[in-house]
Amino acid sequence: MRTVLVGDSHLARLRRELPRLSGDVRNAAEGGASSRDLLRQAGAVGLHDSDTVVLSVGTNDAAPWKNVPVSEFVQTLSTFMASQSPRRWVLVAPPGVVEGRLSGARDRTNAVIDEYRLAAIEVCEGVGGHVVRTDLLLESSGAKAFAEDGVHLNGTGYRVLVPAITSACRALQ
Repeated sequence: MRTVLVGDSHLARLRRELPRLSGDVRNAAEGGASSRDLLRQAGAVGLHDSDTVVLSVGTNDAAPWKNVPVSEFVQTLSTFMASQSPRRWVLVAPPGVVEGRLSGARDRTNAVIDEYRLAAIEVCEGVGGHVVRTDLLLESSGAKAFAEDGVHLNGTGYRVLVPAITSACRALQ
């Protein structure tokens, strides 16, 4: 059985932490990826029905320069999950951002990311998937869980997130 990671940098940056996930782990996630990239990433690793797929999308979809409308996000994510054979899905819901650290005046906001998070949760739960509420897991750590850019997680964030992903994967076995 494989664990396949697809989606954005919240999973792509899991390098040192990959051995903490059990079994054969394939990481096809990429920094900057949005829901529009999921089919290509899945195709690169060739998903199987016995795979557990861990996905993280929404943070980049919410970026003004990606311009992925929530309705398209929902459709793309729904189509992706329905068109793939794995029976086990784990959504790593977007953690949000530290707005005060973002450099651009027109950048992501937590209010907008909330829309994508809630939409992704609904889609994932609709296929019987497990949701890791990253925003809630990191709530007590606050900004200390994020890198200086305010978007990516740091070691503190991953020390909380990785065990939750591992637990979610095991719960689906």
